[in-house]
Amino acid sequence: MQVSDERKEDVWSKLKGSSLLKKLRGIKNIRLIAAIFIIAIALLIYSSVATGNASRAADSDVSSSEMDAEEARLASVLRGLEGVGRVETMITRDADDEIVGIIVIAEGAEDIAVRLRLLSAVTTAMGVDDKIVNVYTMK
Repeated sequence: MQVSDERKEDVWSKLKGSSLLKKLRGIKNIRLIAAIFIIAIALLIYSSVATGNASRAADSDVSSSEMDAEEARLASVLRGLEGVGRVETMITRDADDEIVGIIVIAEGAEDIAVRLRLLSAVTTAMGVDDKIVNVYTMK
């Protein structure tokens, strides 16, 4: 009596006999190529993780130096001016709570007309002399 093996061929045995594997074995330095490929994938994953961590760290730095309510209100008013773009402000006070300096950093401040509008708006809104207001370009 003859017994026939009717079991299905498993994946590993199919892979061992495939023509693709035979072709891959024929390529010189296949192990080196595979190692370089794995290293490239690892570097891509690392760079995306490192970029995510860096942006989270930058966000935490910004939150520690957030504008107070008065600075935020001034920035929102200045954002409404034509050509200004994104704006950040800082108001410095002395011990008597008098304003001694105001810094305005705006995206559109490279244009002299926008810079003058910002200066005029800040001096009017805050009731200060234009000598204590400095306007800078945001990078």
